[in-house]
Amino acid sequence: MKTLDLVSSLFWLLTSVVFFAASLRLGTGTMHNPGMGFVASGAAGILGILSISLFLKALFEKGVAAHEPLFAGKAWERVLFVLVVLTAYSIMMPVLGYLIGTFVLMSLLFWVLEKKKIGFVILSSILATLITYFIFSKWLNCQFPDGFFGF
Repeated sequence: MKTLDLVSSLFWLLTSVVFFAASLRLGTGTMHNPGMGFVASGAAGILGILSISLFLKALFEKGVAAHEPLFAGKAWERVLFVLVVLTAYSIMMPVLGYLIGTFVLMSLLFWVLEKKKIGFVILSSILATLITYFIFSKWLNCQFPDGFFGF
């Protein structure tokens, strides 16, 4: 495990350096007038700091931890289900519209993954859909697809 942490931390450190250099070429601007590379430089800096901390932790770690297989004991079926549902959501949202598509997505996630009762599923899905709709569409003025029903 120590070797894997050392190698992966060096990979992410190199990645952060590359992204930081690219963000500097875009121009970071100032705090009051941020440029196009401002957020990317911050994210690259955070990634660099985290990768250095992982490298130092692995370097000074005593003993060797047992290595377990990547998917051992993990609920990878749930992850695969979420990926399939999100892919279907991204394909169907322009057709169904935001409100219906998000309601169906949230209903599937609550019902299949959380195994909640149908009343909770419907109420939670309606609330999640309406809250996100009003925050993003009305308050932040984001545009969502209307779908074939016009909403």
